[in-house]
Amino acid sequence: MKTRNFIVMAALGLASLPAHCQLATGVNYNATTPTAPQGTRNITFQHDNSRPTVNASAYVTYPTLQVPCPTGADLSAAVNVMLGAAPSEMGGIIDARACNTDYRWDQATTIHTANTVLLLPCGTLTATQPITVAYGTRNVAIHGCSYQGGSDASGTQGGTVFNWTGTGNPFTVGDPTFNHDTGGFSLTDMSVVTASGDLAAVAVALYRVQELNLERLYLIGNNGLGQTGILMNGYGNYTGGQFIGLHITGFGSALTMTGASLGAANASTFVRLHIDCPTYLGNPVSGTYGINLAYGDGNTFIGGDVESCDTAFYFGAGASNNTLVGVRNEQNTTQVLADPGSSYNLFLAGGTMFTGSMTDGGTHNTFWDSFHRQFNNLNGDLWRSQADTTVTDRVYTGIGLGHVRGRLQEWQTDVPSSPGTYHNAWEWGPGDEAGGQQLWTLLDMLSNVPRFGALETTAGGGNDQTFLNATGTANVCINCSAGSGTGGFVVSGGGATPTAVLTVDSSGNLSIPGQLNFYSGSTEAYEWECQSGTYCTLYNPNATVPARVFKANVNGGTDIDSEAASAVTVNNTSTGGTGGFFVYEGGSNSSTIAFGVSGAGVTQQPGNSQVGSASGTGNIVLGNHLNQLATADYAGSCALSTSASCTVSFQHSWNSQPACSVTPGFQPSAYIWYTWATNVVTVHASANQSGTLYVICVGNPN
Repeated sequence: MKTRNFIVMAALGLASLPAHCQLATGVNYNATTPTAPQGTRNITFQHDNSRPTVNASAYVTYPTLQVPCPTGADLSAAVNVMLGAAPSEMGGIIDARACNTDYRWDQATTIHTANTVLLLPCGTLTATQPITVAYGTRNVAIHGCSYQGGSDASGTQGGTVFNWTGTGNPFTVGDPTFNHDTGGFSLTDMSVVTASGDLAAVAVALYRVQELNLERLYLIGNNGLGQTGILMNGYGNYTGGQFIGLHITGFGSALTMTGASLGAANASTFVRLHIDCPTYLGNPVSGTYGINLAYGDGNTFIGGDVESCDTAFYFGAGASNNTLVGVRNEQNTTQVLADPGSSYNLFLAGGTMFTGSMTDGGTHNTFWDSFHRQFNNLNGDLWRSQADTTVTDRVYTGIGLGHVRGRLQEWQTDVPSSPGTYHNAWEWGPGDEAGGQQLWTLLDMLSNVPRFGALETTAGGGNDQTFLNATGTANVCINCSAGSGTGGFVVSGGGATPTAVLTVDSSGNLSIPGQLNFYSGSTEAYEWECQSGTYCTLYNPNATVPARVFKANVNGGTDIDSEAASAVTVNNTSTGGTGGFFVYEGGSNSSTIAFGVSGAGVTQQPGNSQVGSASGTGNIVLGNHLNQLATADYAGSCALSTSASCTVSFQHSWNSQPACSVTPGFQPSAYIWYTWATNVVTVHASANQSGTLYVICVGNPN
């Protein structure tokens, strides 16, 4: 029943054709007339003149309207008549291929009927008026006569060439107001030239068009910035389809894909897209784009070539989930430019991305090429940055809210002396954590010792530790390897402006700006404080009466104090040295002993000594003989031999007369006295005597 209705509708549609519209036929050359297939209409008979006369039949199964070739220069008028004659219920084939010469296209052409196929002739159509597919008109196809409109003789002549010289756009499909969808448009096998057209012309403008099919097209612009090869705007829904074998040259933007969050250029596949941007003196023109993917999702580009553009591949703020595989780039100023907002785009190239030619401001975009990476595990992984700046790789772990997930890497090693067996040796990375802190460790899995670890408070902030461990009896060593630095070891105080608080130089010299605190368990025992510019001291803060037991003053004295009722002692242990205690004069006489006590208790005091004070205190108690160090230091003797005087010469001179005591070693028969001059004491007798006299002198009497 459906077939019968279709036949009736076709018959009614064909019967209503204008008289000058011709029904195109295909000829079936057989010696006999075959039975007409079911559903065919308008059977005609012809002769085959190259053979003996036989019956031939032609069958028409789809309304095909032959465009009568005009005698004038304008082909568009004849085509428009045929378009208007096509059955509105089913459309038809408007065949202008017989008009294979050059024409003009001076009337605007709008296709309103679904399922319309327009077959254009081989020839150049110089157009001042556009071809438009009205929005909502499904399954419209426009086909030229040859691959990209070329021929053996010329790439832009001999085939179908639509030479646009008018204003606006030569081809517009869909709804520029973005209120309606248009499905199933196909444009193939022709050249569209806008070099002499509107300076802002778009060769093929597509608005909310789905299930597109553009194949074997050659689009030629004016080598300026204003024109666009193909515009895909899907605002309100989407624009997308398949694009195969396109060559786009001379446009400021070869392919522009755009829209907004409410719809964009989505879900298209481009196979072998060849783009040449305008050049000046052989160099890319600033501001030109090859693939200008400002807003689009899920588009795929396979193979092809983009060359001589200022920006070859542009991912705008609304570009996401797009894939480019094996698209060749050549002599482009910027190979890839990804703006902030672009995300999850994948670029896989067999060539190289050159340093300085790629900018990625988006998130989760991936750009791989064969020059920068190797994955065959023979030569390792080679990574090179495309930006002269810090590059941050980001790893996102975990899917559960409130639970911090980790990401650990484990390295296996051979088991010694056990070929073919392995064990896990190292584990590196952050572990899982339910809350609080997360630990990043380098775990020695064979010794089960975390060799390095850093804690992090997962909510931010916190007071987190970092640790470094050895195993067994080994130590943690810094700068222990041959060739390590000679700058020493520095510990800083942290905070907003860290400064060094401990420095050990390469010679082992230790420098600290603070004090040293010594503890007995948790109790502070002593403080060694030298950060002051005036003194250095050893202090016991926990003594009953805290005292600075040692204090060295800058440009001043040095104090040694005992605590409570205890004395300051020297060598008061069984392990003390036996060399005694000596004080030297210092300065230029630093090697001269000023005072000393030998290990046996013998005192030495080469210089003068004061005992007591003017107040009268300070008695001297001797535990043994009073003995002078050298002869005639303060005592001496002289002998009288039937004489009345003798002299004693002392080691040193007096400034004033000393007080001397003269003791005879015999029974004198006369009285005795002395006189003094410089360092000589003369002993006198009132009569000649014989015997020895002993003299002791004390200098500088008051």
